[in-house]
Amino acid sequence: MYRMNQNSQQRGNVDGLHQNCQNGRQAGSVNQIPMTISEQFRQSWLTAIIGSIMFATGMCLLFWNEGRAVKVAHSLDEALHNVIVLPNSMMLSSEYEGRLIHLSGPILVSEPLTEPDYGIIISSVKLKRRVQMYQWVEIEEEPSFGEITEGEKHYYYTTEWKDKLVDSDHFYIRTGHHNPKEIPIKSQVQIADEVKIGAYTLGMELKKKFNDFVEITSDERPERKNIKMHSGLYYHSADLWNPQVGDIRIQFSYAGKNSNVYSVIGLLEKGTIKPYYTSHGEEILLQRKHKISVDQMFHLEHVHNYWRTWTIRGLGWLVLFMAATCLANILKTIILNSTFLCGIIAVESLTMSVSMSISLLVIGFAWVWYRPVVGLCLALASVLPFIYSTLISGSSSQQRDNYRRL
Repeated sequence: MYRMNQNSQQRGNVDGLHQNCQNGRQAGSVNQIPMTISEQFRQSWLTAIIGSIMFATGMCLLFWNEGRAVKVAHSLDEALHNVIVLPNSMMLSSEYEGRLIHLSGPILVSEPLTEPDYGIIISSVKLKRRVQMYQWVEIEEEPSFGEITEGEKHYYYTTEWKDKLVDSDHFYIRTGHHNPKEIPIKSQVQIADEVKIGAYTLGMELKKKFNDFVEITSDERPERKNIKMHSGLYYHSADLWNPQVGDIRIQFSYAGKNSNVYSVIGLLEKGTIKPYYTSHGEEILLQRKHKISVDQMFHLEHVHNYWRTWTIRGLGWLVLFMAATCLANILKTIILNSTFLCGIIAVESLTMSVSMSISLLVIGFAWVWYRPVVGLCLALASVLPFIYSTLISGSSSQQRDNYRRL
C-alpha cells in the first residue's frame, strides 16, 4: 500500500513540475535529465532577451526614482532649516536679501489681462484661452470574431470638438472628410507683467506655478455679431446648435485672482522672489493658496514626494514582475540545476519572489546613504519573499504527503 502511494506521488511529480523545487528535480530524474541553461536559452531566446531588457529597465527606473526621492527629501529638509518667515510682507528689508523666505498675503496684479474681442477683462496672474475646432474624426473598428470579413478593418467618420488639428490627409476615406489645414485662433496663456505680495515681486518662475484655473462664466455678450455665446463658451459659428466643420469655440479661465491670499517660499533677490537651489541642486520654489505656515507647506511637499515615489515604485515593480515572467523558464532551469538554490527558493512563486526581492534590494541600497537604518532594513527584507514562499511551499508539500499517506 505504501509503495503504491510512492508510485502515485512519482507519477504526479512527472505531470506537475510546479509543485515545488524538489518535486521538479524528482520529475526530471524520473522523466529525463533537466535541461541545461544554454539549452533553455536556445529554446526561449526571444522572451529571454525581452525579459533582460525589461529587467534592466525596471532596475534603472527604481534606482532613479529612489535617488530622486532621497534628493528631494534631503533638499526639503535643508530648505526648511534655512527658511526665514517674514514678519511683515509690506516692508521690503535688505537684511533678507539672498535668503530663502516665506511670506503670505493677498496678491496684487498691476494691470488686468484682457481679451478685447470677447469683452473679457480680469485682474489675475494668468488668463488661459482654450480653442477647439469642430473636425472630422476617423474611428477604426475591427470586425468581431466569426464574421465573414474577419481580419479586415472598417472605418467610420464622425465630427467632434477637438483641441488639436486632426490631419484628414491620413484618413482611409478622404472624400467628403476634409478638415482645415490650421486653426485660425490659437490657444494661449497670458501672464501678468507685475504681480506682488505686499512689497515683494513674484518672479516669472513663480507666476508660472499658478495653475488652479477657474472657468470664466460671463453674461456679457461680445460686440462682434459673428461671435455667439452659450454656457460660458464663445462660438465662431453661423449656428451653434448645428456646427459645421471648421467652426470654433473658445473657453476662458483664470488663475490667481487679484486679492486672493497665497503663501510662497523662494529666494529673495533684489526684491523679487526667485527659485532657491539647495546643495543637491534641487529647486525650491513653493506656492499654495490661502495662508499656510512654513511647516505645513513643507509637509505638503513631503506628502507629494511620497505619493509620487510610491507610484513610480509600483510601476518599477510591475516592470520587474513582467521581466521575471519572461525569464521564468531560464530562472527555473538555474534553480533546478543548483542544489543550494533548490533548497531555498520555491519554484511556483518564483516570479513574485524575484520581482519583490529585487525591488526591495534596489530601494534599500538607494536609501543607505540618507537613512542607513531604513536602507539596511529594506535590503535585509529583500530575502523575506523567498523565505515566505519556501515556508508556504514546504507546508503545502507536507500537507499533501500526509493526505496521500492517509
